[in-house]
Amino acid sequence: MSPDRIDVSSLLDRYLRDRTVLGRGAKTVERYGDLVRLYLKPQIGSIPLAKLKPGHVNEMVTVLRERGGAKGRPLSPKSVNHAYSFLRGALAWALRQELVARNVAIAVETPRVPRGTAVALSVDEAKMMISAGDETRWGPFIRLALGCGARRGELLALRWADIDLEGRALTIRGSLSQTRAGITEKPTKTDRVRLVALPDIAIEGLQRQAASQASDRHAAEGNFVDSGHVFQGPLGGCINPYSATDTFRKLARKVGISTTKLHAIRHTTGSWLIASGVDPRTAASILGQSSPMITLSVYSHLVKGAQKAAVAHIDERLNMLETELASR
Repeated sequence: MSPDRIDVSSLLDRYLRDRTVLGRGAKTVERYGDLVRLYLKPQIGSIPLAKLKPGHVNEMVTVLRERGGAKGRPLSPKSVNHAYSFLRGALAWALRQELVARNVAIAVETPRVPRGTAVALSVDEAKMMISAGDETRWGPFIRLALGCGARRGELLALRWADIDLEGRALTIRGSLSQTRAGITEKPTKTDRVRLVALPDIAIEGLQRQAASQASDRHAAEGNFVDSGHVFQGPLGGCINPYSATDTFRKLARKVGISTTKLHAIRHTTGSWLIASGVDPRTAASILGQSSPMITLSVYSHLVKGAQKAAVAHIDERLNMLETELASR
């Protein structure tokens, strides 16, 4: 590949193939492909790589921010940053291959992405969702999700071989992902296997699911295709992750809670852990986050509340001490 004969489009294609060869997950590669097809190639794909300047990248970012979304609407800062980051990575790769003299994307500023606050359910909302879920076949899923805080794909990838009801624990080994090519199984987000202890609500959810699956198997009259997964369809087989998202959205709208996002269940578990005084390192290990710092950044608003409660305990202790001293 001669730098004098290629354009940015060719570089992006080569870099995308390189990511695939390196074993990036199918969903990740698909997302990269969308960034290339929808945002990068239309804006700068035809520019010769040797002539790409910071001004080209800056103009691309500006156009995407102003009218890069559907029907000419502004593209979100997060999506703009994703497109820019992929381009910057591609140019860094090109620099290592000596296809460019410098990474021109480094000189470009990207829009600031506001840090969002984790949206969690209140205790009453959690009860409402459990009740609504129990009226469907998704009750055990909601109970287990609240009990262990695992990600959607991790829950759907669970197999009965990963469950230790007697030891009240489960092992998370991978995650199901939905792509245009179908459902695939990939490693966890942190590429780590983790053991998670289970509370009563999770144990009850698993027991209910075992009974429900036995009923499905009986009703299928020999047509049940057992994939070994904890959560399967009426005739067996793994479940499309989008089905879990859609079901939660419908149930949330039905009961009228404050959010329709399935990921709120995970944040609910994380919030409960931090608010109850669990240290960030332990919470991170339960949630499968790569670092306690990530846990602190996501749930910092709860940490502040916990600090206030701790300070209140200090005041309480000091007041008791002063009362004892005064009575002597």
